[in-house]
Amino acid sequence: MSDAALEAEARIFGHYLVGGTPEPAVVARYCAASRALWPAPPGARDAALLDFVQRRPWSVGPLDAAAALLDPGGLLRSKVLVMSALLEATPAHADDFLPRSASAPALLWRLASSGTVAVLQAAVGALLYRLVGRARA
Repeated sequence: MSDAALEAEARIFGHYLVGGTPEPAVVARYCAASRALWPAPPGARDAALLDFVQRRPWSVGPLDAAAALLDPGGLLRSKVLVMSALLEATPAHADDFLPRSASAPALLWRLASSGTVAVLQAAVGALLYRLVGRARA
């Protein structure tokens, strides 16, 4: 995979996870980790998913939710988890991963709304996952 493609992935995954573009150092660490962990080109389905995400960054959330259920050891999910680990270990983003204190009603609301969003994303993502995988296979 080209450096430009890995950098684009890093920015897309970073934005998905923390709502903003990660620092150049985090992008560089992601690229190095990707080259070390996945030296071989991805298979057809994984390549199709990654290409789809690069062309349509909005899709990373639903596809990640679907991958967590349908293909938890797959390349897309693994790459998102690597970026998550890099961001969590970066001082500038560590707070994004720490729990916040909240009242019981606020916590219940957050739990209910997050659960609903997760189910909807997984449903949309499962449909996308199957369509994208078939289009390239």
